[in-house]
Amino acid sequence: MIDVEAMNAFMAEPRNAIVAGIRADGRPHLTPNWFVFDGDRFYISTTRDRAKYRIFSRDRRMQLIIDDVMGFRYVAVDGVAEISEDDAFGLSYFKALRHKHGRFEADDAELLAEMERDGRVLLIMTPAKPQDEWHQKGFDA
Repeated sequence: MIDVEAMNAFMAEPRNAIVAGIRADGRPHLTPNWFVFDGDRFYISTTRDRAKYRIFSRDRRMQLIIDDVMGFRYVAVDGVAEISEDDAFGLSYFKALRHKHGRFEADDAELLAEMERDGRVLLIMTPAKPQDEWHQKGFDA
């Protein structure tokens, strides 16, 4: 049985998720990204000019790996991505991403302007399985 509470505490720490998608030519595309997990979905920031935007616009399959190389723990999650281009919807998630990773807290108007200037979008990944069925190491109860 998986200790979901311990796994959630691990994912709440400021760490990257390796985001994997499939390029148009079939090769994998992997990048480290900040993420927030709300208990149901993962939220990841990217921009319209990045490969991830093109990849997940074409093929919604996504895999995340969150690891701790020193503690020999990891979580691997398969799911599907959707892209939200609604800045008003994404604002609270962009703020949560920044807060989790210790970035300066801008006021809402300043952050919205930055999101628009950068062409920010929100990748929202819905896991394919419930948490107690995720592939993991180090979170057995």
